[in-house]
Amino acid sequence: MSFETIQYTTLPLAKTMGLIDLAVFVALPGCVAQALSDDTSTVVLASVAGFAVIATIRGVRRHFSLKTSFANAKAYLEKHGIRADLELRHELAVDSVSGKIVFVTPATMSYQVYDRWDILGCEHQWVTKSNSNGQLSKTQNVLVFKTRNAQQPLYKIRLFDHATAELWLARINAVLNS
Repeated sequence: MSFETIQYTTLPLAKTMGLIDLAVFVALPGCVAQALSDDTSTVVLASVAGFAVIATIRGVRRHFSLKTSFANAKAYLEKHGIRADLELRHELAVDSVSGKIVFVTPATMSYQVYDRWDILGCEHQWVTKSNSNGQLSKTQNVLVFKTRNAQQPLYKIRLFDHATAELWLARINAVLNS
């Protein structure tokens, strides 16, 4: 078994929304609106608008922070001889030539490197739901990796649609079986 966890940086990610953000961007506009008008709908509208602004700002900052974190992880991997030619959602990097599969965890700024024979298998799981018209749709598409690591035997990577999940399953199986 040849897998290792590596910390690639100590720079923190942009934080999610906290209590201070809620107080400043939701309660404060609501209080100002309450002071300027006695209309409850204006207070609610000001609070919702403040929340929308801070949620958008934080979401964009977190997205770019994750993107930068993944780029740092890839640079670190390249310095150590792993050239990721396949990558998925800032969570998975694959060197199909050497057979290395890397699960990146941007939140902890670490990654785990596995050789192809340490991956026991990969499967696509989904939930099928029907809408009000009776049409079926596949939702919650997940690629599930089973590993030889007793501390972390499963890795789950969410995908947005069924076709993308099937494509990635075929790619991973090609790497595992080569």
